[in-house]
Amino acid sequence: MVIAPILGHDFQWIRDVDPRIDVVDGNALAAGVEGGERLLESADVALLGYPVPPGIAGHAPRLQWVHHTQAGVSNLHGTDLWESGVILTSSRGAVGATGIAEYVLAGAYHFGRGLHEATRQKAAGQFDRSAYRLQSLTGATLGVVGLGGIGREVARLARAAGMRVLATRQSVKTREHDTDGVDLLLPARELTELAAASDYVAVCAQLTPDTRGLIGASVFAAMRPDSVLINVARGELIDEDALVAALQEGRIRGALLDVYEGELDGRPPRPELVELPQVVLTPHISTRGDPEGVEPAKRLFAENLRRYLDGQPLLNQVDRNRGY
Repeated sequence: MVIAPILGHDFQWIRDVDPRIDVVDGNALAAGVEGGERLLESADVALLGYPVPPGIAGHAPRLQWVHHTQAGVSNLHGTDLWESGVILTSSRGAVGATGIAEYVLAGAYHFGRGLHEATRQKAAGQFDRSAYRLQSLTGATLGVVGLGGIGREVARLARAAGMRVLATRQSVKTREHDTDGVDLLLPARELTELAAASDYVAVCAQLTPDTRGLIGASVFAAMRPDSVLINVARGELIDEDALVAALQEGRIRGALLDVYEGELDGRPPRPELVELPQVVLTPHISTRGDPEGVEPAKRLFAENLRRYLDGQPLLNQVDRNRGY
């Protein structure tokens, strides 16, 4: 069963994996078509995109495995799929990593090379060279919060641009120098040290109960007054009260936000994020325009489907205790 509008309606690439596979187009479920849940009754496997229809596990008595087209699975938390015994896998590391990394670098250049000031001055009818605060990205430091698939691609492009890259990773226990594509890899507990040493802080971590509100008052207190926050993960990783206060009080230079709290629930961004001139806000578009599009995610699912049919361990299996 395919419930993923982003993949369209041509599923020959799934049928080509094995002739035993019967593929059903379940996109009517994502569109909320009445009675669409009956399609789930015979499903053994579901390829699931966004939005996530409610009650999938309850309508699919044969369901054994669900693969999510998104890198994060936070929008599965609290669903009956999360509470079920169904195996869950994600597209972590295969969803628009290059496009997202280019977005992060574009944000750094936007602030560093004065384009944000140019945009502000044009809107205000000003033309004042003295207001520009330019910084070269060559030699600047980028801090990556969460060195997973996306974080590694961000680090790769940043180092190619001449930046020094620091990163945190939950599984790291001690500092590691010049490893996994970064200059310094830190344990997650040293987040404030990363913030204090970075000109740009890129949030690339998974949203879990432990990381909700991770970027809070202590992190903003550690950041430099000329530093910039860039979030390409989930809005709920940021304590938005603390972010707004830091921006209003001039304790950080600005923020580029591709996500915000409540975005996946369909809520609008809070007024301060829209009104503050130091904030650039986009509607979760950083994956778009990736050179490979959805092809890496399709290849990952096809490989996992082969593994499933052959009884082999699946890639990117979700650990419900960790939350991703």
